[in-house]
Amino acid sequence: MKAYIINLKEAIERRNYMQKQLALLPPSLSSEFIEAVNGKGMNREQLEENFDYEKFRLRYAKEVRPGEIGCTLSHQKCYRRLLESKEKYVLILEDDIIVRQNIDFLLPELEKLLITNEPRIVLLSGWYWYLSTKAIKGHYRVANVYDAFLTHAYAINRAAASLIIESRPFITADDWFYIRKKGVKIYAFLPHLLDQDWSGEHPTSINQEEKKQCRGMWIRKLRIYIHSFFLKVLYFMKRYEKP
Repeated sequence: MKAYIINLKEAIERRNYMQKQLALLPPSLSSEFIEAVNGKGMNREQLEENFDYEKFRLRYAKEVRPGEIGCTLSHQKCYRRLLESKEKYVLILEDDIIVRQNIDFLLPELEKLLITNEPRIVLLSGWYWYLSTKAIKGHYRVANVYDAFLTHAYAINRAAASLIIESRPFITADDWFYIRKKGVKIYAFLPHLLDQDWSGEHPTSINQEEKKQCRGMWIRKLRIYIHSFFLKVLYFMKRYEKP
């Protein structure tokens, strides 16, 4: 199995950090660094040429940040790379993961989920809400994901990549609810396998950008609120995996 690691060209420290993390992953996992798209380094014309601002506003009732655009375009770049290759599926990692455990014994289970013509994504990260689970190996289960956040660790097959690749996207990279509505079946390991480094030692540039809500758009904001309420219901039903 192959892993794509998203990394900005100038982020040498993070690349070195990831080399150490990759050494903790199964030796059967080959890796390839994918140069991330730097949204902050693009002017407004370039950003609008590659990303649909208006559709983003209509969906999220807020303004998109350059870092979010760069993140989305970086993941789209990985999907395109997968479809150009002979790989049937790949693991996509951002350059701030933390490997805390041996996941060798779960790779066969991961590959079983991906070897299919059905569009599928499997999250190795946490922070998701699910509808049901199925036992697989040891104390691990596979969850049928309803919605989730984060994109630092997930696997995707060709069918899913071909379904969600877009010439001018308008969503955040981790809009898993939208991706699921497009027809991709999303699973996750429970408990999750790979964490994100939130120590601040390797800060994410997106989090340093100011958020701006759009005025009005009350109907859309109401729908977002209703969706958030349902996530709270799943949380209280204990169908939630923490980050």
